[in-house]
Amino acid sequence: MAYACKSCRGPLRGSDFNVGTDVTLCPSCGHVGRLSDLVKRRGAPRANTILNPPPGAFRRDNFNGPVFGATTRSPIAFFLVPFMLVWTGGALGGIYGTQIVKGEFNLLMSLFGVPFLLAALLFWAITLMAIAGRVEVRVQLDGRGEVFTGVGRWGRTKTFDLAAVDTINEETSLVRNRRNHQSLQRQIVLTGDRRLAFGRGLSDDRRHFLLQSLRALHPGTHD
Repeated sequence: MAYACKSCRGPLRGSDFNVGTDVTLCPSCGHVGRLSDLVKRRGAPRANTILNPPPGAFRRDNFNGPVFGATTRSPIAFFLVPFMLVWTGGALGGIYGTQIVKGEFNLLMSLFGVPFLLAALLFWAITLMAIAGRVEVRVQLDGRGEVFTGVGRWGRTKTFDLAAVDTINEETSLVRNRRNHQSLQRQIVLTGDRRLAFGRGLSDDRRHFLLQSLRALHPGTHD
């Protein structure tokens, strides 16, 4: 989702945001605004949004409550898969593969390869989510629910109770990578007796569908 200055309508980039102080500074006209004003959702959930999921999202009503969700599939998988195959084969193959071929165990080399192994597991999880991942929300008639994030049957499940939820919002955070490049990441956040956040890997329209579907079950959380 692109953001524009409220004054001159010029484009705003990640470097123009200060999440900590909730401030935006337009590089074109110098207008100072609030980041929260740009990302705030307006109005109550619309029925056509909830009953007509966008591409990649779904909804079904079971006897014990609604189930709705969306896939995290992304075109970035076309880049991640060959990259991970080359990187995993080169890094891990060179460290552990040579030991297997030689039939010799090298403790120092094995310890050196642990960070590469952990990084491979993390990035393969991200890659699999980009290939066939999904976020699925199940809400029972009594208001108890769960959020599943994963691939197939493998993943993580978080539980919640709508009766204990005060707000259901979309939260934006500014993330810097190792090259100090900035990007905005958005996720759905339920707050109340505890905090539950999910949906970071979803596209904007799919995440918005889940957000509005949850709000429809808890009218008191509308903006």
